[in-house]
Amino acid sequence: MSKNGTEFSRYATTFHEIIDGNKTAMAIFTKDLLKMGLALEDKDTIDVIFPTLTNDKDEAFIDPSKYSQLSKYYHGKNDLTKLLPRLETEFDSEFQERYSEELQDYDESKLIEFAHRYQLSVDEDDIDDVSKTIAELYASILKNVSAKKRSKPIISEGNLKSDKNNIVLSYTFTEPEKQALVRLCDLIQSALRRLKSQTGELCNKQHELKNLTDSKEDENWIPHLKIKIKSLIKEYKQISSELESLCADLIELLTPKQGMEKDFPKLIMFARNIGNDEYRITCDEYKIKSSKEFKYNPFDLMISDFNACIERILRVIDKL
Repeated sequence: MSKNGTEFSRYATTFHEIIDGNKTAMAIFTKDLLKMGLALEDKDTIDVIFPTLTNDKDEAFIDPSKYSQLSKYYHGKNDLTKLLPRLETEFDSEFQERYSEELQDYDESKLIEFAHRYQLSVDEDDIDDVSKTIAELYASILKNVSAKKRSKPIISEGNLKSDKNNIVLSYTFTEPEKQALVRLCDLIQSALRRLKSQTGELCNKQHELKNLTDSKEDENWIPHLKIKIKSLIKEYKQISSELESLCADLIELLTPKQGMEKDFPKLIMFARNIGNDEYRITCDEYKIKSSKEFKYNPFDLMISDFNACIERILRVIDKL
């Protein structure tokens, strides 16, 4: 592979798009995908490594401290070489059988569409064959990752020097790192502006759709409005994906240095929470979350606070 994690990332993002229909938040989806087919004790292990929490509205979200790790798996920035050795499951015929059985919970037409996207040779009239073939594909991906697992490093003087260097890096900010932080902040602010604009427009279209009457004119307008909503949702998802990827990079850059500036932990918190369901307006293709499920004001406040935190950091970055 040209980049660590690309093979799993391609599988995960394609599964998310086609089979899941992008209905599940990225981090929760990635965790659920990692659990599929595992033995029960390993499913529990994944739950321990990536705890799922609930807010006061009983909405589920991934522990913010683990969000970045799942995001990197999903976006292909990290592979699974450090995770798989913590599991006892062998990716053999028994795993494939369990995985195939769990695929039965999904829409058959979506499984077939997924198989077509991967150009898998399947019998469309036999959903068991489709599920089995997809399970074989996924098992082969995990086996390839397992084969790349590195042996543990030997403790040496070089390792000790590396530890000292890591301490130094935790309390210093090089010029290239400052430039990277400024660039990341600029890109994130741009994405936040576009996300806010897109969310606002979707809210307006939601209001318009909910308030249409039974008149002939409104009935004729519904198809056009649905096409517009579909286009807005597609762009919204692209912006959201871009923003989550940028935030994952920001977390990776700042986490080792969060003791250097009081606003770094706050910025990391905003970056980790950007994918929370509380701030998402869309669900499936045409439907938009009702006002009871999505409230614009908390979303708008989060965007404002995120931007304010970035601005404070940009004012002091030259002093770091």
